[in-house]
Amino acid sequence: MAAKTIKFNAGKVQYDEETKRCTPLPFKGVVSIKPNADEEEFYDFTWTPKSNTTRSLDKDELLIIPGDVSFKQVQSCKTGRVFALTFLSSGAKNLYWLQDIGDDDELDKLTEKDKSLVKSVEELITPKDDDDEIKEEEPIELKEEPKDNPSFPLHSISDLLTPQLVEQHLDSLTPDQIQSLYGPHLPPTSSVSKHDVLQVVRSGFFQQTANKLSEQLRESRGVGYLLAQAFHYDYNGEGIDDFLNGIRRVAKDD
Repeated sequence: MAAKTIKFNAGKVQYDEETKRCTPLPFKGVVSIKPNADEEEFYDFTWTPKSNTTRSLDKDELLIIPGDVSFKQVQSCKTGRVFALTFLSSGAKNLYWLQDIGDDDELDKLTEKDKSLVKSVEELITPKDDDDEIKEEEPIELKEEPKDNPSFPLHSISDLLTPQLVEQHLDSLTPDQIQSLYGPHLPPTSSVSKHDVLQVVRSGFFQQTANKLSEQLRESRGVGYLLAQAFHYDYNGEGIDDFLNGIRRVAKDD
């Protein structure tokens, strides 16, 4: 079924990190969510101020990857219907308030139109069932992976790099080692914990990126050669197995 475009009237909300207060900006705008022109599984999220807005405001132009975002009502806001678009991989939040007419007595109460809108957005940002089918196969293949060189063909990098295996690895490290190894690769924060790393590995963004790279490696587009140059290991061919074996050699040398 062809993906649809969603549009709705919404304003921006300014969030103060120090006071933790949300301040809806008094300007009209419209949100548009439509399929990305280059990646059919991704979506372009755009907030645009309406033409009659007197103040100059920047557009919001965001890329949505199903599984990496949530769209939830901010329950603590009682003066309007405010929603947070949260990116799970980075923790970034963008807040918007719905501008269509609501309930005058209960300002935070969702209308039937609001509920239908939220349902439509959730359907777009939820990963497709085929990704879930791949995840269900992971425990079976993990049991067959005690060797340095797998003898079975890997369908995807995520078949091997499962959250269970990553968690076992993290359990073998001290908090300082986790911070040293993974801190530079995650969004800036005071400290990086095992939970932070697992949240990234379990995110839809990580899984879809791993599956996309796996697809390119399987199709032998020269991606394996480029990765060998980037990670400085000897190129031995295309494919997922050759890429993983190259990464293993780099890790052992380090």
